[in-house]
Amino acid sequence: MAFNVIARGRSYHPVAMPLDGSHINAYLELYEVPCELHIFVECVFALDNLFLDEVRKRVS
Repeated sequence: MAFNVIARGRSYHPVAMPLDGSHINAYLELYEVPCELHIFVECVFALDNLFLDEVRKRVS
């Protein structure tokens, strides 16, 4: 669920842009981190990479 909330802030300049730390910070201003912060951040970026890979596959 956290990834979906964070990803809602994603920018689309002709293509989906990767998430950055500001997107995660915005989430953490509203919600508590569910685990150690570094693990949470790494998981969000890993999920974002999977999402962007899928977008690239669909476009090409």
